[in-house]
Amino acid sequence: MSLQDTPQGERIHIAFFGRRNAGKSSFFNAIAGQKLSLTSETLGTTTDPVRKSMEILPLGPVLLIDTPGFDDEGELGSMRVERTKEVLRETDIALLFLPAKDFLSAKDVLPARKEEQGEGFFLSDIEGQEEGLFLPEKEASYLRLFQENKIPPFLLLSQSDKLSSEGRRQIEDWISRKKDLPFQGIFLVSSETKEGVEAVKNAFAPLASLQEEKKRLFHGLVEPGDFVVLVTPIDESAPKGRLILPQQMAIRDILDYNGIPLVCQVEELPKILENLGDKIKLVVTDSQAFSKVNQILPKTMPLTSFSILMARYKGFLSYALEGCAVLSTLEDGDRVYIAEGCSHHRQCGDIGTVKLPRMLEKYTGKKLQFVYSEGKGFLPEEEQKRVKIMIHCGACMLSEKEVESRYQDFLRKKIPICNYGLAMAKMTGILERSIEML
Repeated sequence: MSLQDTPQGERIHIAFFGRRNAGKSSFFNAIAGQKLSLTSETLGTTTDPVRKSMEILPLGPVLLIDTPGFDDEGELGSMRVERTKEVLRETDIALLFLPAKDFLSAKDVLPARKEEQGEGFFLSDIEGQEEGLFLPEKEASYLRLFQENKIPPFLLLSQSDKLSSEGRRQIEDWISRKKDLPFQGIFLVSSETKEGVEAVKNAFAPLASLQEEKKRLFHGLVEPGDFVVLVTPIDESAPKGRLILPQQMAIRDILDYNGIPLVCQVEELPKILENLGDKIKLVVTDSQAFSKVNQILPKTMPLTSFSILMARYKGFLSYALEGCAVLSTLEDGDRVYIAEGCSHHRQCGDIGTVKLPRMLEKYTGKKLQFVYSEGKGFLPEEEQKRVKIMIHCGACMLSEKEVESRYQDFLRKKIPICNYGLAMAKMTGILERSIEML
């Protein structure tokens, strides 16, 4: 990611779902304006989710995600379907694809299937059940998943270029009379003729509020002219030649509030204090440097960390605070799950796999077991049940939707969650100070 790019975690995630050869990948390419997903007549061409960052007005920065067909078969097919379901965690808007001819032909089987209560979902027309249309079970099951996860869905009747004139007339007539259906919109689309491409993009307009200003990183903390000191240690775990994403985000957000960001390493902090003293509004540090920074600063000066600000920004600060209490109750053999939202080369002083586990065992005086994941990987359902607590990174690379999905997985099982920064503040003895201003 360059400094000019909008981080993936800050983009609206639009995912494409449907059966194999339902036209998802072709329409994905049409929306993206380039051939990113492989397309062919062979079933199961898309084997892994494909992602493309772009701009769609009025939403702004978005991330398009093409997924494998949810009707894939066999051992590998089942694995691909699981990959597709995993995408639901990060989906803000869902596009459900169904070939237009399949949608149209469902009219003929509806009455019989209604009596049988078969494997489907019925969409009733405004003029009565006899005009209803049938949504096959695979598509219906995903519609239910969208509803359960509060994901606004669109129904895209694909391959519209293959319809007869009469078939097109029937569908267009039905769409014009639709009412109270569980979709944000229903569209005839074709990657061949580009029908529906602009109409679908324009239909996102009512959902633009998803990208409106959320609670920003420094919401309520910074005013014009405030000095904010950002302590960014450059050690063996720091990325070469750049700042990590939360540090970049902090600088930009302070500037947007017309504040004055001052960036330094721990060693330079006393010099800044000497020059500015109580003019400093807030100090934000890398969590690893909590102890040293805490000793340098006057006790009355507000202090927090990038990771704690990210927990607040992503909406799980209160849950993570509750989880902190569990750290002092850990026993020998307890399993601690440490999750990171990005993938990177592990350094000898890596915070997630080295520093944090070392701090936890020193703090508790116990011999703990640790399990790890990074990037889009996440602990399987069965293994989650064996965990005493999950400690997550700041999640700067994950969308708020995906972060919520992750912590809800554990909260539903009554397994506490925490966050790197809060855990380190707790173990350093400055938890109250680190959240006092928040």
